[in-house]
Amino acid sequence: MQPRKYSKILFSLIWIFFVLIGNSKAQDNSLDSLRNSVKEAESDNEKLKAYRTFLSHIYPNEKELIFKHYPEGIDLAVSLGDYETAANWSIELFQSFQISSGKGKDALITMEKATTFVPKISSSKLRGDIFLKYAAAYYDMGEFEKAIGEYTNAIHEFTDQDSILVADALFFRGQARDFKGEFINAINDYQKAALYYELLEDEEYVDYVQNSMSIIFSKYGMLDESEKIRLKLLESHLRRNQKRYWAVVMYNRAGTYRLAGYLEENYNILREVYENMDEEIDDPHLEVSLNLALANHFAREGDNQQFDFHYRKADSIREERIGKGSYLDISFTKSRFLGEKNFGDLFVAKEKLKEYKAQANSIDKFTDKLDVLAFEAELQHLMGNHAEAFEALSSWSQKKDSVFAVNKATSFAYYQTLYETEKKERELLKKSLEIENITTANQKKIALIVGLSLILIVGLAVLYLYKNLQSEIKAKRMQEKFSRDLLIYQEEERKRISKDLHDGLGQSLLLIKNKVAMSTDASASGLLDSAIEELRGISRSLHPFQLEELGLTRAIKNTLENLDGETDIFISSEIDEVDSLFDKNEQLHVYRIVQEVFNNILKHAQASAVRVLMVLDNQMVNLSIEDNGIGFDFSEKYQDFESLGLKTLKERTASLKGTMKVDSEKGKGTKFSFYFYK
Repeated sequence: MQPRKYSKILFSLIWIFFVLIGNSKAQDNSLDSLRNSVKEAESDNEKLKAYRTFLSHIYPNEKELIFKHYPEGIDLAVSLGDYETAANWSIELFQSFQISSGKGKDALITMEKATTFVPKISSSKLRGDIFLKYAAAYYDMGEFEKAIGEYTNAIHEFTDQDSILVADALFFRGQARDFKGEFINAINDYQKAALYYELLEDEEYVDYVQNSMSIIFSKYGMLDESEKIRLKLLESHLRRNQKRYWAVVMYNRAGTYRLAGYLEENYNILREVYENMDEEIDDPHLEVSLNLALANHFAREGDNQQFDFHYRKADSIREERIGKGSYLDISFTKSRFLGEKNFGDLFVAKEKLKEYKAQANSIDKFTDKLDVLAFEAELQHLMGNHAEAFEALSSWSQKKDSVFAVNKATSFAYYQTLYETEKKERELLKKSLEIENITTANQKKIALIVGLSLILIVGLAVLYLYKNLQSEIKAKRMQEKFSRDLLIYQEEERKRISKDLHDGLGQSLLLIKNKVAMSTDASASGLLDSAIEELRGISRSLHPFQLEELGLTRAIKNTLENLDGETDIFISSEIDEVDSLFDKNEQLHVYRIVQEVFNNILKHAQASAVRVLMVLDNQMVNLSIEDNGIGFDFSEKYQDFESLGLKTLKERTASLKGTMKVDSEKGKGTKFSFYFYK
């Protein structure tokens, strides 16, 4: 690599470093500012509002801030009667405790406190969620009996609108009952949860439930049923590239083989999962369980080095990512006992076995209770206490036989009842389907008749509206054509009258003038001159012959110059060359628009100045005429039939396919704007 490239990379790394430091400092400054706003709040309500902003800006990894300030916010919300805010913050705090090492007791206390204000919360979802998290706190600590009770409370709080949460509560309660050894109750919860998830089309959680059912089947010796479920799950997870779920099912499958006595198959599966663990399978609980299972295997095999490696690895993962105080603690005690029994001091192993027995009794997990008796028999045998070993082995055998006999008998009764229930349900379903088919057929007929009727009604309504619309359009077009034809007729008539006046009466007056000029009567000559000029003015107003001779642009300029010279009004103008954009008829309309606006100004505006702009802007002509006169109310004038000038302006503008805008206010002048798109 070249030195320049090295320098660029070094510069980039330094820049990133300072950006990260800057962002961190900015975050710290922001939090300090928000914390100060909490302290400086003048009332409790303002303080609560400040807490909302402050807590929302704390990142999830800033656990010290969360553990310090969330309890303060919760207490303040409770004191102000804002129980929903207190509940939401309690749940957020619980979740932070749950993922933090050694905070299980704090998580439990937080949710226990939250249950005290459940009756004051209106949201069923929030009420149930509090009990759901409270149960989870008990579950994580291995207190399954209490967890079952709180999951039940959660189910009672939820309503029909909270179906997904009801399904979760049933599923988690089933797991707690599974740990307790309540086979029938666990299966019932699993099946209800699975039904909810299926109806909600949540395939992922259907798979979770199926996995739990496979575990409970294997636990009670129903290996074929367990294996069928697991093979389907493994196929589904591989097809959807769900490596984590695949790993969980494989781990549970290994446990089934161990219980069945197939230790080599158990090890092979554990090894396959272990070798496939990567970043995609980010599950610290699974990693701990997997390493402890491998450690137990090597303890039985007498491989101290491998036992120690996997036990230490499990312990480091627990310390870094989980912490003590979870349901995994009993598994560590079990592994530690097996290590001491096989490689260490038997008296230390005896102490570990006592600890394991106490933990098994406290969480009331029957599989661990059985293991305690089996381990006690093994340990007493190794220590030479054969009578105690025989007694422990007998207790283990009796307990195992009684538990499994009861559960198998119960499961047989359960499946017998389930078979009878399903048989009746199938019959009812068959009848229901027949009724449903008849009902569906009738509904289709009714729907068809109603649909056809609606289509017919809508069709007739649309046809009626279409006809009316066409009539309106036709009438409007006729009105527009009439207005255009009328304007054309008026111009032609004006042109004819103007020509007649100019060629007929005008010539006669000129002859009279010439004869009078020969006489000595000066006053008569002056009167004739005045009459001729007036006649010419009338002729020009009737038809602007200069428009034909000079074109639109020059004709407007001449008109403005004449008005400027003949009146007291100061006229300024800016006129672009636009002749090429309009044909002769259109030029006449534009010229008349200018004339009509100035007629209004001269008659009504009392203006002292007028500004005229005719600007060509990208094939659009913008004509504006603005005066400083007295102004008027446009809507009043336009509705007044005497104001034909304004209506004529609108009609001429429409004939040019343009738009007209009038801005006027009494005492503030008037501005006419016309836009012609060419």
